[in-house]
Amino acid sequence: MSHRKKVTIYDIAADVGVAPSTVSRALSRPDRVSADTAARIFAAAERLGYSSVGATYSGDAHLSNILVLVVADLANPIYEEISEGFQQAAGDAGYTTIILNTQESGALEQKTIQQIIARVDGVALAASRLDAGSINKIEKQRPLVLLNRYMKGHTCVIPETERGMTHVFRYLSDLGHRSVLYISGPEMSWANAIRWRVASQIAPKYGLTLTHTDYVSPDPAGGAEAFVTWNITNRTSAVLAFNDLTAAGFMREARAHQVRIPQDVSVVGIDNSLLTTLVYPELSSLASASQEIGKRGAESLIWQVTHRSSRERKLLQLPIEFIPRASTGPAKTS
Repeated sequence: MSHRKKVTIYDIAADVGVAPSTVSRALSRPDRVSADTAARIFAAAERLGYSSVGATYSGDAHLSNILVLVVADLANPIYEEISEGFQQAAGDAGYTTIILNTQESGALEQKTIQQIIARVDGVALAASRLDAGSINKIEKQRPLVLLNRYMKGHTCVIPETERGMTHVFRYLSDLGHRSVLYISGPEMSWANAIRWRVASQIAPKYGLTLTHTDYVSPDPAGGAEAFVTWNITNRTSAVLAFNDLTAAGFMREARAHQVRIPQDVSVVGIDNSLLTTLVYPELSSLASASQEIGKRGAESLIWQVTHRSSRERKLLQLPIEFIPRASTGPAKTS
């Protein structure tokens, strides 16, 4: 009767082409090797029939069933929507979600993630303010998904910004507008950078001149600051704000200076949050599919957690729509 030879770490090392010590580290502390190397080692271990109690790849026995969702600012309604979608999908799959609020601070984001990462199965970063090196370091330790941010080589869930911006500028052009001021968001925000880049490409196609403010905080105070710029130096016929909060701040400051909306200036926000129907006049806004982004982000992260021997990264782009309301109207004639 023949007996199958027991597979050792030396067999795996030979198969993958790495040192046995690398295999040992990958099986005991996968965060100590690169994600690509770990995936190749786990795949070889499963293919060769390696078995060892406590090996990370071997199943769910050592999983905590806890995911962490890191958001830039919970005071922003958009992150509440992302969190709601994420928690619902995670809960349906039997996972608990821990939410970290990093208050728009990259330093705080990095610190809090490192404090908790050893206790969770996966990490989701919503509109992360971290640099590429810090994000790569996190994925070497745990499965990772990026929400509202794109980085090559990672699973990312983002809105179809180009399609949405096309709807906005076509609509403003049809109303007779020829100049638009974009209220910039935070300097480290990927969403801000992509919105400006896409907007600056699309606006000229519809006969619109597009300019932008300096970076402002993504809140009503930032919107009020942007109004001062508009009022003194750049009275465009329309304004496109980084988000609904800055749009609301702009509108409030406009009313304080007897500037009428939309008669004197049309205002468009981004996110289509609950705030759009609470301000006066109601705010036209470009939706950002936030709840669906949270849901798809959780599903993608759980897939990675349960397929740790695979190295599959995806870009998921979700359709968004523009919802016109009373804050936009025909351009003011001279």
